[in-house]
Amino acid sequence: MVAHTIYAIIWEDTIRNITPCDDYELANRLARASHGNNAYAVECTQYPCEIGDKYINSVFYKADGITPIEYIPTQEQQVKQLQQENAELTIALADVIGGVMS
Repeated sequence: MVAHTIYAIIWEDTIRNITPCDDYELANRLARASHGNNAYAVECTQYPCEIGDKYINSVFYKADGITPIEYIPTQEQQVKQLQQENAELTIALADVIGGVMS
């Protein structure tokens, strides 16, 4: 569960500010009020981006505009992934044990 949603304020493909906000519409209004009608907000809660980084074609990049910023999964997503890996390992182990005993 996320306590606050974080938004990147984008203008000219560059993150100009990062702010918590109650909802997208408010964040978008703040972006336009601060940087003009071409500015907009993008939810970035799971991306460790910084002011000066880039947002190009719906992808976050470091300030160089080349290095992608990696998505950080939520705790719920991490648990789901671990459960899936655990199930796969359990099946693989059962195959090995079954194969040894045959």
